[in-house]
Amino acid sequence: MALRRLTWACGVSKIVQAATVALPAICLSAIGDEFHLDYAMRGILSSVRMGTLLSVVFVSGYLADRLGRRHFLWGAMVLIAAGLGATSGANSYALLLLAQALVGIGIGGLEALVNTLIAELNPKRSAPRLNLLNALFSAGLLVTAVATGAMLQSGVRWQTTFLVWPAIALVAAWLYAGRGYPRPHPVGGGLGDVRSFLRNPLLWPLVVAMVMAGGAEAGILFWGANFVQQEMGASFWTGALIIGVCGGAQALGRLATGSLIPRVSPLTVMIVSAVGFAIATAGLCVAEGMTAAWILFGLGGLFIACFWPTILGVASDTIRVGSSTLFAILSAAGVGGAGLLPWVMGVVGDAAGLRAGVALLPASMVLEVAALLCFSRLIRRRDRGEAPASD
Repeated sequence: MALRRLTWACGVSKIVQAATVALPAICLSAIGDEFHLDYAMRGILSSVRMGTLLSVVFVSGYLADRLGRRHFLWGAMVLIAAGLGATSGANSYALLLLAQALVGIGIGGLEALVNTLIAELNPKRSAPRLNLLNALFSAGLLVTAVATGAMLQSGVRWQTTFLVWPAIALVAAWLYAGRGYPRPHPVGGGLGDVRSFLRNPLLWPLVVAMVMAGGAEAGILFWGANFVQQEMGASFWTGALIIGVCGGAQALGRLATGSLIPRVSPLTVMIVSAVGFAIATAGLCVAEGMTAAWILFGLGGLFIACFWPTILGVASDTIRVGSSTLFAILSAAGVGGAGLLPWVMGVVGDAAGLRAGVALLPASMVLEVAALLCFSRLIRRRDRGEAPASD
């Protein structure tokens, strides 16, 4: 019964997490107009949320391994609810940034711990289960996009669209507040545990891969609606549906990845996906019409889907099963990329146009493929006994 409740809590919180990403993206044009923001200032909205997330995510994983996850998880959902409410009430750019920072703190308490729960329940089959859980994140993007786009198109102010979600976040908090959590995988002591991961050569290619994947996923989602509105003259509704198409394709991609991985190497799936994402987003740089945009954003969502949960699953299967500390390190890398790349895209957009900013998305996949090939080489060496396996 407790495990079923926790599974529901993880699913609901992933949907709420998706809303915290989709709402600012869909409302970005309206927010920018109201507060007179250029592209770089709009990009800072994502960077502030992700920066505070990054500052919290590692500490949460480190302490949760020792003190228990229940308080972190229900408290995180309460903070997310408060941050969404504060975003709705913000009457200045400074207050808007503070509200988004509060959301980031809440997501930071959530990010590594939810994935860890699923990994502990499914040792040695983490990747497909994590893809299934994260498909709910993508489904949340779709639901948020359709609902928010319809509200904006009907004349509802952007602030009102944020008020739908605090109650749902509090439901997840209530589900997390109960007892019955699974016992976490044993961990080492103190900072030595962290250092043992940092000394493991298998970790660093995955860190690079997470930075690139997190940045690319955040970049296409954060700028998608604004891109079609500014570059193609699309409406709020169309911009929202672009995010919905991307999120829906992402959900399908994660479900497909979860079913493929038992039969195909996770590294093969990710390398093929990186190439596909690079081609799709390079196409956005030259696309002229909405027909092409629909197709390319759908393909972008499909191909970016696998990285985050699959990298976590690979790390759990090859380095250590279900460690909150390990997941926190990798999640922090992904969050760092998600905070940095959307802002850099905005800076480039101010200097050379938003299409030039979007060109950073296919460029990020070059480093993604290089990191995955490096990890594959290290795994082969380890399996042949040519290098010691740390941890």
